[in-house]
Amino acid sequence: MANVIKIKRSESAGTVPTISNLAVGEICMNVDDQKLYTRKSDNSIVTVAEVTSGKSSLELISDDTGATAGPAIDLYRNSFSPFDSDDIGEIKFQGENDNSDKVVFAKITSKITDASASTEDAILEFHVQEAGSNQTVIQIKGDGIHITSGNKITFADGTSMSTAPAESNSVTMAIALG
Repeated sequence: MANVIKIKRSESAGTVPTISNLAVGEICMNVDDQKLYTRKSDNSIVTVAEVTSGKSSLELISDDTGATAGPAIDLYRNSFSPFDSDDIGEIKFQGENDNSDKVVFAKITSKITDASASTEDAILEFHVQEAGSNQTVIQIKGDGIHITSGNKITFADGTSMSTAPAESNSVTMAIALG
């Protein structure tokens, strides 16, 4: 038999829980407004997530006052048989075209290039739609940033490069950009 977990909920527009409705840390969902609420230890009711035009659908907040990074998102592929070339994580940026079709307009993908213990390697790829087709534009590897074949770097002044500069020019360019 399947387990069903239900959180407190309301289907009345504009209904916000009060401190008498929630214990500290308890979650309440307003289905009609598409909002999640919780009660903090200072007895305030806060909106955890809200689907409203112009606002974030998801916001992760860290109240930690330490020096460590936070909040953090872990994308962990727990594979019993990791192989070279395995995709291990992906973030998709989707929207609709003018035919109301759902399209992945851009994505960031991470892959294992060497799964061997103590010599692990990976690649991070940036993909975008170009003329209706998904194209890998940039790859970040251990040896640097790779602009994929046929692509170029375009600078703010409109100039662009499709090949790497000569060795002597690359030092000058690095200083000018740095």
